[in-house]
Amino acid sequence: MKLFVNISRILVGVLFIISGLIKANDALGFSYKLDEYFVVFHMEFLSSVSVALAMFICIFEVALGVALLVGYRMVMVSWLMLLMILFFTFLTFYSAYFDVVKDCGCFGDALKLKPWESF
Repeated sequence: MKLFVNISRILVGVLFIISGLIKANDALGFSYKLDEYFVVFHMEFLSSVSVALAMFICIFEVALGVALLVGYRMVMVSWLMLLMILFFTFLTFYSAYFDVVKDCGCFGDALKLKPWESF
């Protein structure tokens, strides 16, 4: 069981790091994707901070992945990752079900996934 937990920890950590770095490579493009979600949820007032929010999400995602890999504050990191995963799962499901955003933006331009594929 411990082997399964360690393999899962490594895979999730690497996934978060790769996803964060790919989005960080084009933070402006990721901010455009955030703008699409802001329009869908009628939160256009957040468009002025979308670039800063995109950079923060990228850095936060990479930091959580690194923290998970090195085993730093595992309880807190696990809860933060769970909250991020739940939040973005909701966004992905909403955009897939109501067909409002055509590309989830999970891996930037490196891997184009439709919302249902990502979900």
